[in-house]
Amino acid sequence: MTKRNTKKYLKRIIVTLLFSYFVYSTFINLDYRNHMKQSQEENYQHLRTISAIGDNLAERLDDFTQIPIEQADEKEAELFDSWRFVSSESRSIYSYLSSMSTLSMEDEIDDWNLLQYSLFRVDMFIDGMTIRFLENRSYRISDEEKEKMDAVISVYRNVSKEAEKESVNIERLLESIQEPMLIIDNYYSDALEKSDRNY
Repeated sequence: MTKRNTKKYLKRIIVTLLFSYFVYSTFINLDYRNHMKQSQEENYQHLRTISAIGDNLAERLDDFTQIPIEQADEKEAELFDSWRFVSSESRSIYSYLSSMSTLSMEDEIDDWNLLQYSLFRVDMFIDGMTIRFLENRSYRISDEEKEKMDAVISVYRNVSKEAEKESVNIERLLESIQEPMLIIDNYYSDALEKSDRNY
């Protein structure tokens, strides 16, 4: 093989490798973009499902808080049924929250992380109340606990209101739930500070 033929052969190999790399990179990039878009769509779908479950939870929790504290013992069966529903719906919301991939939300990742954190904290409050009810064998609640339950109702109604819109705005949603979240979660102001989201 002459020197000239060797150069031509090497050029062909280099051109082929560069073309292969370009095709491979384009394919990987398209695949990545498709995966990100699909993941983003799934997150919005999860949010809409959470809003529907949360709206039902809010209705049942509203029923629970409307029963006067003085009647808590005589209406224990009714309170038990209502709270069992609230707890079950909260567990369902938790599973959808856990399925969210906030990493795929690109420029909105901080807002989605804060939203996910917020709804996890709501679930933690409900879970904590379930444990307290079981320990005390009573559904009596304090004024502070009622205030937090009213805040939970407000959070899920605001989530539902935003999710019904054609274009969901997470920043607007976070703004609408900030006040009730500050009641539910004693550390929420720290979370707002860390996320640099003070609405």
